[in-house]
Amino acid sequence: MQVREEPLIATNLVVAEEVIPHADWFKPALNLRRELIKEDVYYTNTVIFTVEDVEEDPTHGKYTYYIALDPIMGDDLVLNFRQEEILAALPALYVRCTEIDQLEEAYELIRTYASENDIQLEGPFYHVCFDAFDRAVIEVFIAIKEEEKGLMKWFKKWL
Repeated sequence: MQVREEPLIATNLVVAEEVIPHADWFKPALNLRRELIKEDVYYTNTVIFTVEDVEEDPTHGKYTYYIALDPIMGDDLVLNFRQEEILAALPALYVRCTEIDQLEEAYELIRTYASENDIQLEGPFYHVCFDAFDRAVIEVFIAIKEEEKGLMKWFKKWL
C-alpha cells in the first residue's frame, strides 16, 4: 500500500445513516443501492461511507453512506433519503486497500505518513468502495487540514 495525495470530490449525493454492528457494515450500502433501483434510479458511481464509534457499544458504529447520482437525474427526483450537493475532502491523503482486513493498516499508514511529513489531518476517514475483478476494493481518504490561502481558498469558495 502506498499513501497518495489526491482530493475526494463527489456531487449530487443521496445519503443514508444507520447504527449497526461493525460486522454488518456492507448491508446498508446494499439496501441503499436496492432502494435506488426500486425507484428507477440507476447509478454508476461507487459507495462512499464513514464510520463513527458508538461509545456505549464498541461492537456497533454509526455508518453514513453516500452514493453520487448523475446530474441528469434532475431536480424533480424525490427520494426517501437525505440529499447533499457535495462531499469534498481536499486536499486529502488516500490509500487503496485490496483486502477488507487491510483497513487498520491503511489508517496507520496514513497517520504515520502525515506525522512524518508534518501534515495535520481532519475529519473522518472516507471509504470509497468499488468492485474490481469481482473483488471489493476500498480507497481510504482523509482530508488534510490546511490554512485557506491562495488558490485553495479560491477553489473552496466555488464548491
